[in-house]
Amino acid sequence: MNSGFATVKNGKLYYETLGNPKDLPLAFIHAGFLDCRMWDEQFALFAKEGFWTIRYDIRGSGKSERPKTSFDDATDFKDLLESIGVNRQVAIIGLSNGGSIAIDFALEFPSRVKCLVLVAPTVNGYEYADENEEKLDKAMEGEWSKWEEAIKKGRLGDAVEIHVRIMASALNKETKTRISKIALENYGIFKDPLDPLRIKMDPPAFKRLSQIKVPTLLVWGDKDYPGQISLAERVQSFIPGSKKILIHGADHLVNLSQAEVFNRVVLNYLRTQKT
Repeated sequence: MNSGFATVKNGKLYYETLGNPKDLPLAFIHAGFLDCRMWDEQFALFAKEGFWTIRYDIRGSGKSERPKTSFDDATDFKDLLESIGVNRQVAIIGLSNGGSIAIDFALEFPSRVKCLVLVAPTVNGYEYADENEEKLDKAMEGEWSKWEEAIKKGRLGDAVEIHVRIMASALNKETKTRISKIALENYGIFKDPLDPLRIKMDPPAFKRLSQIKVPTLLVWGDKDYPGQISLAERVQSFIPGSKKILIHGADHLVNLSQAEVFNRVVLNYLRTQKT
């Protein structure tokens, strides 16, 4: 494994690579409340399956520097790839906010993308289809209110417990403990949010989903919270030619709650995109 810090605009991002650089580059982008360690179950396995795997910590997460000036996640990703010598198309797997970054990157730099795997993605500028969908999204509102209160009072351990309860209801005890530890180490991004510095596309990605032309697979779990399931379904419906896979027994962290199934279906899809 190779690791280091890639220089991007006004900062440095931590990254790791594994496998043969001659293979198709495959980048993993983590969920917003975690870091690149959430891909431990996939990073080495996918490299053994013939991909040059890349994972990194986005700004302010893991070992990457916290931004001091405005930044753009999609441009950060492009600069990181160029810094480590990836000047060709890359396959991307992004989960939750990582999916949002992958979407933005595909819209801003389409020629750099081989294919997308969007796992329970969020998307910038999302708009509810109707009142019923809004109700679905607010089904967990009571839990999120408790989460916000814990953040305000600096009770980060309690906030992590609530967050993991919402996002990772199907994880086994050992994995839930490990993920909670990673989350707690990254919770500074909620205590002191980065949004004031984050540059967002105008118009936002949600209004541009029909412009995504690269092969795209959406994956989500039936144990995810209702609003997220509805969002994933709508995102898939707006991306031309995209495919979808629903994984039973998986929560928001699909790659962890149903790792064996996730690995099989995603590898099968990626193999079809290597030619």
